Amino acid sequence: MTFSITAVDLETNKVGVAIASVFPAVGAVCPWVNEHGGISTQAWDSGADYGEPVLQMLNSGVPLETAAESLITDREGGIGTQLHGVTKDGRSFTYTGEKCNEWAGHVDGGDHTTAGNLLVGPEVVESMSETFGSAEGPLEERLISALEAGEQAGGDKRGDNWSAALLVHAPTPQLYHNLRVDDPGNPIAGLRDGYENAREAESETDRSELEAQWGGPVPDSVSTFRIKY
Repeated sequence: MTFSITAVDLETNKVGVAIASVFPAVGAVCPWVNEHGGISTQAWDSGADYGEPVLQMLNSGVPLETAAESLITDREGGIGTQLHGVTKDGRSFTYTGEKCNEWAGHVDGGDHTTAGNLLVGPEVVESMSETFGSAEGPLEERLISALEAGEQAGGDKRGDNWSAALLVHAPTPQLYHNLRVDDPGNPIAGLRDGYENAREAESETDRSELEAQWGGPVPDSVSTFRIKY
């Protein structure tokens, strides 16, 4: 049904999740990030019931492994969930419940994790991990490249994805840090296009032009954007 990657860039203090699924609006359900870490919660039992409390516990200083395991143990659906993630101090966690549909599994790469269920085989998450590990450039680009590699390796055994998403927490948030494509067919390609378009729009922003339009120095609240997590 779903394949995803979570990763941290210790040099830039960014953490992010990229995900694709044969399921609608995956970006509204599965990826979760804050200033302490990022997780993906997927498969049978998933969503805000995992994402929100895990992030809250990270805010309180609870280790990711402790936070995730406490939720999985306490929920009847825990054996049907897949949860993985990383923290900004470089810790990681991976779990695939026994009820997740085959092929289901994960890879822990230290600074990143990959996981998926209802896949053609382990080559999907393995290729994602290998691609992320060898890729260069900003975290956002490496995450999308990993998704593309998973799709090229076969992805979901049922065929084309329905939705894809990129969610990144960074010291300086940008519009391309929260992207969703809810368009069955080729949403990963749409995610790449959306990211590149947003980067291009950002690079073309001229502060002097903004000041001319504003009529003086532009307040930071006008020239920068806070984004929703």
